[in-house]
Amino acid sequence: MEPEEFIRIARGEQPADLLFKNARLVNVYSGEIYLTDIAVAGELVVGVGPGYNGLEVVDLGGRDVCPGFIDAQVHIESAMVPPREFARVVLPHGVTTVISDPHEIANVLGLEGIRFMLQDAKYGPLSMFVDAPSCVPASPLETSGSQLEFYDLATLLGNEWVIGLGEVMNYPGVLYKDQKLLDKIALFRNASMPVDGHAPGLSGSALSAYVAAGIGSDHECTSVAEALEKLSKGMYIMLREGSTAKDLKQLIPAINARTASRFLICSDDRHANDLVDEGHMDHALRLLLAGGVDPIDAFRIASLNPATWFGLKTSGAIAPGYKADFVVFDSIENFRARMVFKDGVLIAENGRLLADPPGMRPPVRDSVNIKWLTEEDFRIPAEYPTVEDLPEGPTLEGPIAKGRRIRVIEARQGSIITGELLLEPKVEGGLCVADISRDLLKIFVIERHTGSGNIGKGFITGFGLARGAIGLTISHDSHNMIVAGVDDRSIFRAAKHLNKMKGGMVFAVGDEVILDLPLPIAGLMSDRGSAEVVERLRAFEEVFEREGLSNRTPLMTLSFMALPVIPKLKITDRGLVDVDRFVPVGLFED
Repeated sequence: MEPEEFIRIARGEQPADLLFKNARLVNVYSGEIYLTDIAVAGELVVGVGPGYNGLEVVDLGGRDVCPGFIDAQVHIESAMVPPREFARVVLPHGVTTVISDPHEIANVLGLEGIRFMLQDAKYGPLSMFVDAPSCVPASPLETSGSQLEFYDLATLLGNEWVIGLGEVMNYPGVLYKDQKLLDKIALFRNASMPVDGHAPGLSGSALSAYVAAGIGSDHECTSVAEALEKLSKGMYIMLREGSTAKDLKQLIPAINARTASRFLICSDDRHANDLVDEGHMDHALRLLLAGGVDPIDAFRIASLNPATWFGLKTSGAIAPGYKADFVVFDSIENFRARMVFKDGVLIAENGRLLADPPGMRPPVRDSVNIKWLTEEDFRIPAEYPTVEDLPEGPTLEGPIAKGRRIRVIEARQGSIITGELLLEPKVEGGLCVADISRDLLKIFVIERHTGSGNIGKGFITGFGLARGAIGLTISHDSHNMIVAGVDDRSIFRAAKHLNKMKGGMVFAVGDEVILDLPLPIAGLMSDRGSAEVVERLRAFEEVFEREGLSNRTPLMTLSFMALPVIPKLKITDRGLVDVDRFVPVGLFED
């Protein structure tokens, strides 16, 4: 549309393409909610107020209207569907824009993976902006499928949909002045683009150094004190509400009239079934409102604030010259998106997308390449300090002599932060084995990018699995194969089946595969529709409930156990990692 025509419509000299009458507008600029009309021409709002005519008129009858929601940080791959299918799931919930950090697929396929995501989203109904992945790999303590340097990321700067640098997870690298990482940060700072952070628990002078390096946001806060300290040093705080990490509710006390402008909402990692069943940004908004956050502040946090941080100058509000992305709903007290407009077009109504996303899915190569495995690869020999400590007899039974203990990952419900326990293992036949009486499972990470044969071996608690094994090729962030289970046969079967499927999820008991979900796109995403993925994820939930697992999100929880940038104890294909010290450690206590 030519500027002259836009001005004529805005002045009321000619009719708008679309006129919404009797809209109860949530004005995130003035902080008011009032009855008005909204005029739209093409993809843009041209006027707000009385006196407009429209070629098409929609009378909203006093229903509420707010700006479309913006997810400030999401790894779309965690929904296990590619961008076009992701759009089908989230648009009905009022989400019109997402800031995607495709570091999951980048750790598997590098620049090829990032371009796949951009191409799959192209011409789709959802605005997907990209933060270029900053940490591929996330740390030097694991094997990833790719390595991206600053000169690789420089090739993305000319793309209009790439708007910043994704979460800088390697905060020790920043603090110890890793030049390669600092070069990436400088590349985007020099381009006047935002740099997102990831610094769980960082405080004091270390936090000051991290912020001074040019990092402006964080989504890892788990306490009010942490959020307020980071906010006081100039950071935007992303309130995370994912499938496993749910930090939003406990951070609500940090939000008030003075601080609200520095908060955003992000889902980070959220499974497709949770998006369908519970919601997306609309779910997070309901939590804010139920927690007593001022409604105007809540809507700003969901729309205007992320637009401000990421420099999206025509998004985040309903005002002249802004994109006509907005949500019609019945009441603030019980928020439900009834109609969702994207670029002035009704795209979703009453929870359903009205048209299939266009386009053909781009091709992508296979990405599961593991060394030939045998059941013996999953044995963990018991280790003894000296020969004198060996018990008598041909077989070794019971706890390790002299109390030689092993490091155990303690998985925690609703958090990706883990603990470290020191426990005596159960020993049978000279081998450390699982002990379901103490909820002690074996866990393995198998390198799946180069066929190196690396296998990290350890133990984990916090699942409540009594039989069989759970396996995934989703294991943040390098996405090697991860399997946790009770016995070697089930573990071996799970690993073999994941290889056969070219990636996915599986629950196996002995030689039998109880349930699976193939994810052949980089071992992370399905090549089928979102409805089929959601159905299969629900089936996993039902199976795990019947099996009596104590962990309510075992798949998502397991997927984070190989992330060596989240404290305290994690495991990669190279073994156990003490994240606080950022060093590898042995299975057995020193």
